[in-house]
Amino acid sequence: MGDDSEWMKLPIDQKCEHKVWKARLNGYEEALKLFQRIEDEKSPEWGKYLGLIKKFVTESNAVAQLKGLEAAMAFIENAHVAGKTVGEVVSGVVTKVFNQPKAKAKELGTDICLMYIEIEKAEVVQDELIKGLDNKNPKIVVACLETLRKGLR
Repeated sequence: MGDDSEWMKLPIDQKCEHKVWKARLNGYEEALKLFQRIEDEKSPEWGKYLGLIKKFVTESNAVAQLKGLEAAMAFIENAHVAGKTVGEVVSGVVTKVFNQPKAKAKELGTDICLMYIEIEKAEVVQDELIKGLDNKNPKIVVACLETLRKGLR
């Protein structure tokens, strides 16, 4: 238990990159709360997380990944800089989320793609989803097709 207290003292962005999955989970939970709390969409606070949002969606621990996806969604909904992350995040959703057994993860992945479309990034989202159609995993191909269908409505 001693090493828990070490990462507890870290800033949120460092927790999100920690090697211990519980630290990352805690970081994603705190990031989610932070993203919901920041009222200014142009706050410099958003910039700290630009390079981390892909990690939120490609998290290797399934429990932590769900929180990471929720935090990524809050970031995309609220940050004016979210559009800068579209390519790498959608690519991460395609390769690391659409093949998950948890329906909730896939649903959040789809919602993330649709939110990017809402913030005027439809072309990049479509490109990444179309690339996903070449994947050897049928689950990923189906999820890409379903998301494309929803996004084109």
